[in-house]
Amino acid sequence: MKEKVRNSSVAGIDLGTGFSELAILDDTGRPTIIPNLDGEFKTPSVVYVASQLAEIVIGTAALGMGVIHPERVITQCKRDVGTNKVYFTENGISVTSEWAQAEILKYLRASAIKHTGDDQAASRAVITVPAYFKENQRQSVQRSAEIAGIEVMGLINEPTAAGLSHGLVEKQGDRLVLIVDFGQGTFDCSLVSFGGGNATVIASHGDNQLGGKDVDDTLLRLVLEQFDTQHSLHITPESHPADWFQIWQQVVRQKERLSACSLVKVCARVDGKQIMLELTRDTLAEQIHNLLERAERVIDEVIANGKVDPKEITHVLLIGGSSRLTPFQELIRRKFGQERIHGGNVSPDLAVAEGAAIKAAKVVLSSGGTVVDCSLRAIPAPAISTTDVMPHSLGVSVQDPVSLIETCSSILEKNQPLPCNASRQFGSVKDDQRVFVVSVLQGEEGQLTKDCLVVGQRQIELPPRPPGQPSLEVRMGYDTSGMVNVRFRDLVSGVHETITVNFFNE
Repeated sequence: MKEKVRNSSVAGIDLGTGFSELAILDDTGRPTIIPNLDGEFKTPSVVYVASQLAEIVIGTAALGMGVIHPERVITQCKRDVGTNKVYFTENGISVTSEWAQAEILKYLRASAIKHTGDDQAASRAVITVPAYFKENQRQSVQRSAEIAGIEVMGLINEPTAAGLSHGLVEKQGDRLVLIVDFGQGTFDCSLVSFGGGNATVIASHGDNQLGGKDVDDTLLRLVLEQFDTQHSLHITPESHPADWFQIWQQVVRQKERLSACSLVKVCARVDGKQIMLELTRDTLAEQIHNLLERAERVIDEVIANGKVDPKEITHVLLIGGSSRLTPFQELIRRKFGQERIHGGNVSPDLAVAEGAAIKAAKVVLSSGGTVVDCSLRAIPAPAISTTDVMPHSLGVSVQDPVSLIETCSSILEKNQPLPCNASRQFGSVKDDQRVFVVSVLQGEEGQLTKDCLVVGQRQIELPPRPPGQPSLEVRMGYDTSGMVNVRFRDLVSGVHETITVNFFNE
């Protein structure tokens, strides 16, 4: 019997650096954003943690607590995903980005339950991640969802999710779309081919340390330097926590106003001393020139990786809140012309969550199930399907028998269509070797192991055999949900084992 899944129980979640959103399909099969407990469609990704976990506040209310207790407010924790950073420890619990993101997910799910009246609302979800998130970062997002009581149906790259939303509303003709996602914490770019009801990702590239946060930090430094220059007053989060937080909030607001205004003013008063700084679009462009250069390099590389002529790109889709920055839009216009910049009915802020909801329905349908509304009426399946690509190359560490230098032997190459699998065979490097320590790496062919990210490791014991003779086959598979499976096989005995890589934190 086919599984009938309520539309409210499967969701798409955009777990963003600045804001997070949750979407489900409505009874017509179109994605719709669910308002949070405060009635907002965009939830600030901010967590306030009271002493000894006496209170946890999410969203706009948490942001307001920054003026009173800035040291207890966690903002932009997505930047720290996959690291061992601990913000503070309460009641023996380490408050990390993984923990904080779990609290945001709990809040989003609670919002869906209240809005739909379904206690199983958003119990299963497709969650979006930056296209260039490392494997340990993807695994951390999965763990956050598990902590929040959400079954992860799969992870989807943010530009790909936006492409799904875009493809749903614009189906005419074949087109080659460059999807540029300039978010608060990351910058991602994907080249996607649309045609025949399919969205095929050709190439992806990104920068996980480039986003609106870096623009904010640049402008904040400019304001704080004015205090230092004019009043010899050095303001830091430690010396003036509440003042620093208020100045940061004002800088963010005025930056956003520059999209509509040609000039804004930042006024701040600390310890009886005041500054007033005028910001123009030209000032903004000058201050973030190096950030725009980094963004342009990502765009150029994804086009090069896709092996296409830039003239073949028919549409450029801009998503993410920072895509509204006037200097960035001018950069895109210079490269591609105004006529190719295209958004249609897609919101740059909400498209990612909407696309994830479409993907969630597709996961149900691909397993033979049916998505239904509260009256158990079948919801039409979204017409578009998608094929994504490997975000990074994966391989294992090998040692040169002469130099003993360890490098990456790539097995799965980046930008391969998903799902994909491949294998390579390896031999021992010394006589009577019985133990193979297989380090699974995120890295490129020939790259020094020390410069790669170790995402998993397994010790394999084999009978001794001559060095250089193929002894062990390593097969890797990367599925559409973003999970990596590694299969080890003894080429002599045929004995094998398969593991799902348990990713290490950096």
